[in-house]
Amino acid sequence: MSDIRHQEVQSVPARLTPLFEARWSYAEFVRLMPFGAASEGQAYAYDTSARVAGEALTGSLRLTQYPRIRADEVLLPDAHGLIQTDAGEQVITRAAGYVLPVMDEPGRWTIMHWMRFRTAAEELAWLNATLAFGVGAMVDDVARVRYFAAAPAAEPADLPAGAPALELLGAARWEYPEYEAVRLFGDTEGVGFAASVGSVEGGLLAGAWRGWHYPTYLRNGLYQIDAHVEIQSAQGIILNRHGGLATQPARPADGLLYDVVQHAIFITEIPELAHLNRTLALGTGFVHSPGVVTLSYYGLSPAAS
Repeated sequence: MSDIRHQEVQSVPARLTPLFEARWSYAEFVRLMPFGAASEGQAYAYDTSARVAGEALTGSLRLTQYPRIRADEVLLPDAHGLIQTDAGEQVITRAAGYVLPVMDEPGRWTIMHWMRFRTAAEELAWLNATLAFGVGAMVDDVARVRYFAAAPAAEPADLPAGAPALELLGAARWEYPEYEAVRLFGDTEGVGFAASVGSVEGGLLAGAWRGWHYPTYLRNGLYQIDAHVEIQSAQGIILNRHGGLATQPARPADGLLYDVVQHAIFITEIPELAHLNRTLALGTGFVHSPGVVTLSYYGLSPAAS
């Protein structure tokens, strides 16, 4: 077997599978601007009569929202929900990402979310290892967002109807020269602290990579990802904040340890890349033995109508 560290970095295709569409309209939206109207602020909102409907879940949705308001009027959502399916199953959701005002269209916002799920329902247990992405809009206070489960794919495939458009931002590869873990309950649950080095090739994110990682390990073998990264590009620094999941691969293969799906955001002062400051990215990739990660980042945008 060839050493993955010495191979050219190849992009990893993403597969999106339809889950459901969510619709909501806030019963109340409170906006606080403690540092002035032109500064940053905080909001609170809720809806107790929302709905989800689709291929995976159909039922009611209770939604609470606690978005931060940036000085550029971009909202950074922090949404928590409880889905009660028509069959009586309960699924807790957590979503974040961006809500962007649409220029020259008052009352219209573009919504870009990642979403995690937690459930004790046996038939829906697969949701606990699922990271979803949704793109939609809020128009005249009514939101509609279509969500899709994300996974790395072996080969490129057409996106399903209504799926967000994906723009390849770069293909990354990194490894961990430092990796420590504390196992709280034997070898079944714990937390980690690690440093990574690598590079991103191609696309807007091309540059040298160094990161700091704080994963948590659950008793069912699920790795929950949490990391900060600095990408040193030819134009300057791009900061990457990402989270997500590493799961045992659906396609066992020699040297393949985990499938990886990330949600990522970026911060940069580079004028030509300013749009990255409002880009939600989907990352799909793999962890290869002996601990080398290859992953591609795709910027999300609404599907072409």
